[in-house]
Amino acid sequence: MAWLGCHEETLRRTALLAVLYLLPAVWILLPVVFDPDIWWHLQTGKWIMEHGTLPATDPFSAYGEGKPWVAYSWLFEISMYGLVQLCGERGILLYTLVGVWLTMLVLHRIIGTRCSDFVCISGLLAVSVVALSKMFTPRPWLLTILFFAITLEVVLSLREGRHSRWFWLLPFAYGVWANIHIQFIYGLGLLGVACVAPLVDRYVPPFKDAHATMTTWGFPQWPKLLGLTALCALATFATPHHVRLYSIVIELSAQTGMWEYTQEMQAPTFRTVADWAMLAMFSFALVWLGRRRSRSSFEVLLMCVAAASAFRGQRDIWFLVLASLSVLVSQQVRESREHVSIVPHGRLVPVTLVVAAGVMCILGYRGISEAKIHENTAKAYPIEAAAFVEQQRYTGPLYNHFDWGGYLIWRLPYLKVAMDGRANIHGDDRIKRSITTWTGGPGWKDDPELNEAQVVIAKRDMALASLLRLDPRFRVAYEDQVAVVFVRSE
Repeated sequence: MAWLGCHEETLRRTALLAVLYLLPAVWILLPVVFDPDIWWHLQTGKWIMEHGTLPATDPFSAYGEGKPWVAYSWLFEISMYGLVQLCGERGILLYTLVGVWLTMLVLHRIIGTRCSDFVCISGLLAVSVVALSKMFTPRPWLLTILFFAITLEVVLSLREGRHSRWFWLLPFAYGVWANIHIQFIYGLGLLGVACVAPLVDRYVPPFKDAHATMTTWGFPQWPKLLGLTALCALATFATPHHVRLYSIVIELSAQTGMWEYTQEMQAPTFRTVADWAMLAMFSFALVWLGRRRSRSSFEVLLMCVAAASAFRGQRDIWFLVLASLSVLVSQQVRESREHVSIVPHGRLVPVTLVVAAGVMCILGYRGISEAKIHENTAKAYPIEAAAFVEQQRYTGPLYNHFDWGGYLIWRLPYLKVAMDGRANIHGDDRIKRSITTWTGGPGWKDDPELNEAQVVIAKRDMALASLLRLDPRFRVAYEDQVAVVFVRSE
């Protein structure tokens, strides 16, 4: 009877893990590509592959023509372009799903090696996945979350007095990360806080006794952490841009206008389950910190910085989720050193098979094919309108909306766009002016780029589309349920 009960428990754990790892597949495997930025990333990858070098100036927009532009995500872009060449647009879904699964595996390790209760492990992983679900898009930031989670595992392990040879592979990860996404700076920040925290704990009164009363930090590991941090920082110079990459970090951080016109840069609205899951994790982490008799400055500093970032902009929600998770699991490791197996013994293969079968069922049920993806994506992007413009061989200048610029870069590479999502190219003032024009705000008729345009590809339901129907300077050349193409009247 005891054996039967143990067997049933193993089956339950196997089933629960399979369900957890299937959750992202349910959200991600939809026959549509929504993300507006993936398209210009793909065209950048194509441009690099065709020219065999990185662009020195912007090749895609009329405003940026001849102006310096740093393609700092070049490794992501050529990888994504190669994947789409191999798998079609289904490759975009594949990248997103695999990126999420890899992140889940790292989070699973962070939790499972520090918590002794399987229900706690599963619950924390499930809430973390839900809280991160807004970030499950085909962007470079998906890999930033993965690399940051790996860095967090290394830092927590060193603070707990544990060490492994594989930790010294972290600088190689940073060499890759710096060529994929500008937010590698977050990882360096995490390592920097971990390096400074022991000194703060030792000399600053609120934390002065933390190193003596808490078992999360072994001072013999501190020199190793310092050396590892230095190597990771040096590895970030292994890019085609070298030191110049840090100037891009400074430039982007100074563009505060993005907080107004870009949804992902605006504060969380708490209208989604993901936002509330993030808030729940943050609240429980604060409670854990408040209950401790002594605490480390590492956790306090990390939580403060992460909270400031996440509540300022939704794109940094992941930062607060991982910071909160580190607080919650570090409390657990102090209470129990007896760990359970992350995956029930001998159950890795069954879990993998169940997840694979579930993915196949989702793909079959939703009928995910290139044709279906094209059909659904056409409801969000001017696919047919772009085909018409290409057929007519209109030469521009082109005037387009911020949200569609990335797609038009991909679909009509011979036409330079007026606007797209690369804020570092266009700047806050130009983007705000474009938004004012498209919403029919004051002075829309005097927009110099609109006045020079020979072709306008407009969202059918936007104010400017209605205004241009009455404007004698333009006539409707094409219209469907999504877009309207206006051309300059003779």
